[in-house]
Amino acid sequence: MCVDPWHFENKHKTTHEYCRIHCDARDYPELLTADGKWFFNTSIAEQINVWLGGYHSICREMLPVKYDFFLDEMIRLRNVELIKHLRETGKNPEHA
Repeated sequence: MCVDPWHFENKHKTTHEYCRIHCDARDYPELLTADGKWFFNTSIAEQINVWLGGYHSICREMLPVKYDFFLDEMIRLRNVELIKHLRETGKNPEHA
């Protein structure tokens, strides 16, 4: 399992041999774009992970189908609100 590049460089001990050998995201070329940049924003991924953690107690005993549906809907609703907020503040969320 690879570790987010920031955590790999800043939080994992350089002396931890197993982690250094097996957890470096740079060993997974599918995570990089053609020009060598990360395909995803790890900072945003970390923020979303924290946000999802707020639903841990609700999801703890859900079966897989209900769990998937619940999180899909929560993410969809969050995206609707986020896009609305961005538009209201003069941003253009559809512009890549």
